[in-house]
Amino acid sequence: MTHRLIAVLLAFVLIASACSSNDSTDTATATADSPAETDESTASEPDVATDDSADTPVDETAVEADPTPTSEPEPTVAPEPACSALEPGTSEIELTVNGDTHQIFVFVPSSYDGATPMPTVLNWHGRGSNALEQIQYAGYESLAEEEGFMVVHPTALVSPEDTATTWELIDDQDETRDDLSFADGLIDELIANWCADANRIYTTGMSNGGFFSARLICERADRIAAAVSVAGTYHLDDCEPSRPVPYLAFHGTDDVVVPFNGSGQSTLVDDPDAVSVEFFEQVMPDEFSEFAVDFGCDAEATPETIGTEVIRHDYTNCDNGIAMSFFEITDGGHTWPGSALGAALVDLLGYQTMDVDATVGGWEFMSQFSLDD
Repeated sequence: MTHRLIAVLLAFVLIASACSSNDSTDTATATADSPAETDESTASEPDVATDDSADTPVDETAVEADPTPTSEPEPTVAPEPACSALEPGTSEIELTVNGDTHQIFVFVPSSYDGATPMPTVLNWHGRGSNALEQIQYAGYESLAEEEGFMVVHPTALVSPEDTATTWELIDDQDETRDDLSFADGLIDELIANWCADANRIYTTGMSNGGFFSARLICERADRIAAAVSVAGTYHLDDCEPSRPVPYLAFHGTDDVVVPFNGSGQSTLVDDPDAVSVEFFEQVMPDEFSEFAVDFGCDAEATPETIGTEVIRHDYTNCDNGIAMSFFEITDGGHTWPGSALGAALVDLLGYQTMDVDATVGGWEFMSQFSLDD
């Protein structure tokens, strides 16, 4: 296992510097791990007096006066929800959790009414990439504007002994940070200050981000309503989801970065020579089927052909009636199916199908589900 995890830091590759962005954003800062300071005043104890009432004569003719009201009490006004002032469009924030600060882009659709909690998609980029590149590659913001949901793109950190951004796949992968705690802090921030619907938080991601979405299924099933992994899924050895999570995965059969059939040979974008990586001995359809076993689905999936390049493997009779499907992309590379950038990145990432769309199809799938169903 140790070798597998060290290898993770070497092998998850995404769009590196293949994209760029000209988005204009607003910048804000939030801290998830600094408790608010409060002022506490301590009243002094009253002096103890001697009761001399027994020696004081009582004037029986005195009449107690009715108290005269001074003014009407001010009505209590509930504070406006923090989300009522949200501005539509993309905002850039910095969120600090446990001392680690991440750059995050939060998109709010123009249809937002200022009061209703919004369904929210967390979109995790791949190794070596960043939030702005994932925004362009997946194209989720334009769909969020059309459909009326919020989409959030965080940027990962670089480990001390690495050169590329990555999301942690187990706690001790990098002792200098804790990406699972960061995910918790991000979700808390979105619910408290961005009007995210706590029952409709969804996760998706590319490559290393797809692996991280799978980790959230294993360890944060109580917070994630549904998930979609693209070009990377794996079932942790100690995976014990607290509830069945609806799940989709997309993977190309000719992916040379994260091999479909577990060859263990990975060809990295920045190193064209194939390297042996124990972690990539995992067979992608088998990793997905382990989740189906967790969720009580029928052992054998039902295949259905979509277009000419895609076979969807549907798992049925799962616990709680959830849906699970694995998309096998014939001749597909290390790509995001349906991306508008596919043709431009074919030399870098391989062939990309347009028979399915991991963004449109992923949202259609996830948006069916809520934690309170």
